Amino acid sequence: MHLFNKFTLNNGLRVIHLEDQSRTTVVLNTLYNVGARDENENRTGFAHLFEHLMFAGSENVPIFDKEVEEAGGQNNAFTNNEFTNYYLVMPSENIETAFWLESDRMRALTIDEKSLSVQRGVVVEEFKQRCFNAPFGLLWHHVRALIYKNSPYRWPTIGLDISHVEEAVLDDVQSFYDRFYNPQNAIISVVGNIDLAETKRLAEKWFGDIVKPGEPNKNVYPEDEAITERQFMEAEDLSPNAAVFLVWKGPTFSNPDSISLELFAEILGGSDVSPLQLKLVKETQQFNAAECFYLRGLGEGLFVMYGILNPETSHEAGEAALLEVLMEQLNQTGSLERPFQGVKNRYATQLLFEATQPMQLAQRLCYFENAGSLEDINNENEVIEKLDLTQVISTAKQTLNANSVSVIYYHPKP
Repeated sequence: MHLFNKFTLNNGLRVIHLEDQSRTTVVLNTLYNVGARDENENRTGFAHLFEHLMFAGSENVPIFDKEVEEAGGQNNAFTNNEFTNYYLVMPSENIETAFWLESDRMRALTIDEKSLSVQRGVVVEEFKQRCFNAPFGLLWHHVRALIYKNSPYRWPTIGLDISHVEEAVLDDVQSFYDRFYNPQNAIISVVGNIDLAETKRLAEKWFGDIVKPGEPNKNVYPEDEAITERQFMEAEDLSPNAAVFLVWKGPTFSNPDSISLELFAEILGGSDVSPLQLKLVKETQQFNAAECFYLRGLGEGLFVMYGILNPETSHEAGEAALLEVLMEQLNQTGSLERPFQGVKNRYATQLLFEATQPMQLAQRLCYFENAGSLEDINNENEVIEKLDLTQVISTAKQTLNANSVSVIYYHPKP
C-alpha cells in the first residue's frame, strides 16, 4: 500500500508526494501530458525532439547537466506516443536544486536557432541509426501504418518521416512548447526522504508563480474502425533472417481486459520455457526465435507475436505455425494452469520490487495520475490476484482471431 499525498497548486500543477525516510535521496519526476499522438501529421517527431531540447538550457540554467552533476544528482527522460517523462534523482539535502532546475525549464526553456540546430541534428542522427541502420528499425512505422488509418497512433515516437524534424523551424517548436509545456498540463511526483510540508513549500516556491495561458491536453483523438479482415504487407529488412510479425488491436490500459492479455502474452511467449519457444524453436526448429508481448497503453493496446525464421522455413509456414501454437494454447486451458500461476507470481514479485525502487515508483505515480486513476496503483496486485485462467483465455479468444490480425513478412535485404 502506497501512502501518498496529493495536492494541486493554483496554476493547475498536480503534485504527488510519498515519503521514504529510509532513503538518502529524493526523486523528482515530471510527466508532461504530451506525446507523439499530439503532433501534427506533417510535423511528427516533435515530442521526442522536445525530450532533447529540455536539456539544452533555460533562462537561469545555461547547462542543465552541469548543475545536476555538481549537486550529486542524475537525470534522464523518455518519450512515447502518450506522454513525455523527465526525472531527477538528488541527495535529499540538495533536493531544492532539483525543484529549481525543473521549474526553470518549465518556466522559460531556451529555444533559439543554436539549441534547435544542435538538438535537431542529434534527433535526425538517432532516426537514421534506429530506423535505417538497425534490424527491424522500421517495424513500428510498418505496424502502425498497417493497423491505423486515421488515428495519430499511426506514427511512432521517433516520427513518421525524417524530414519532419529536419525541416523543423523555430516558430513550430516554440508553438509546441507554449501549448504543452505548462503547469496545467504537467504532474510531478516527489518520492524519498522529504516530508509533506517541505514538499509543499518547495513546490509553491519554485512552481507556484509559473502562469501560462492554455488548457490541459484533452486527449481526444480520431479513432479507427475495428479491423474485421486480415491486413498484410511485405518489406525488406536489415535482419539476416526472414521474419513474420502478427499484430492484433486490443483493449487499453483502463480496461481490465488489457491485464488479461498482458498475462496471456507472458504465458504464450514471454520466457525460454513458453510454448512458442518450446514448440517452434526447440522442437520443430522452424524459428531461430519466437516471442510475444502486449503493449498496454492509455489509448491503444497491441498484442504482438513474432518469429525469426530459420532459412528452410517459408513465411507462409511460419505464419501458420505461430497461429497453430496460439490456437493450441487457447484450447488447452488445463495445461496452462501451472504457467498461469507462475506468471501471476512473477507479476506480484515485480510489483513488490517496484514498490521499493523510488525512481520506478515516482514514474508510476505520475502515470496512474495521468491515466485518471491514481488510487488504482494500490489495487494492481489485488486485480491480478483475482484473475482466473478462464477469464484470461476468454479475453484472448475474443481478441486474437484470424479475421482481425495484421501480418508483416520481412525479407532480408540482398
